[in-house]
Amino acid sequence: MRWTQALMREVAQEERAELGLGATDPFDPYALSQAHGIDVYTLSSLSEFGIGPEVLSHFTVHNSSAWSAALVPLGLARVIIENDSHALVRRRSNIAHELGHHLLEHPFDNVILGEDHKRQFNEQQEKQATFMAGELLIPLAAVERMAFDGWDNARVAAAYGVSEQFAQMQMKGQRVRAQRAAQKYGFRAPAT
Repeated sequence: MRWTQALMREVAQEERAELGLGATDPFDPYALSQAHGIDVYTLSSLSEFGIGPEVLSHFTVHNSSAWSAALVPLGLARVIIENDSHALVRRRSNIAHELGHHLLEHPFDNVILGEDHKRQFNEQQEKQATFMAGELLIPLAAVERMAFDGWDNARVAAAYGVSEQFAQMQMKGQRVRAQRAAQKYGFRAPAT
């Protein structure tokens, strides 16, 4: 299937609606994981399954930025493993990103680590999952309203449980549209 932004936005709206959320309601990625039967495990919790302390320390202390989360196939089931050393706002966006892969039915045909031990990704699928995460966490309808109302990144981040950087990523295009509309129609432009 060729995923357009309109189709991805439609899927995100349907998933949010299934959770009883309107376009401007905050989204809980853990609730959507549960609704899809996808268990979420923290990296720290994997110690009970045999992950060694040196591995845990590598990803949570020494090189915590090296890895955020992964959607992992287990037979026909899926689980998400997340790096719990990250801030909650980042963890929420990580889970939403992995759910994006699930909802878009991205195949598991790529190797996570190559021979050089570097991460290997399908760039198009990563962009799609990032777009989907944005639509799940802060949908376009909410972004449009907040841009025209002049919300700053801190206010958006606080309202939707995301980082200010994530808020900026979602808001930047709509802020430009709000500014242009203000100039074109002669009303006071929202502060940004």
